Amino acid sequence: MKKKTKESSYFTIINDLSKDIGISKEETKSLVDVALSASNPRDVNYEQLKQEITTFLVINIFFLISKL
Repeated sequence: MKKKTKESSYFTIINDLSKDIGISKEETKSLVDVALSASNPRDVNYEQLKQEITTFLVINIFFLISKL
């Protein structure tokens, strides 16, 4: 049951981020996989991970804009 919850959370975060950011699910899956590779997937709070990825992308977009 717990594995099912983690698996559905994984796919939910990919779908949500893909919609929020406006990039493909394949690209979003790569972002999530990289973020998960730095942590223990059993201890991941998927809502917090989603927020951290979104924050990271927003900061980088502002950084790129400021460089123009």
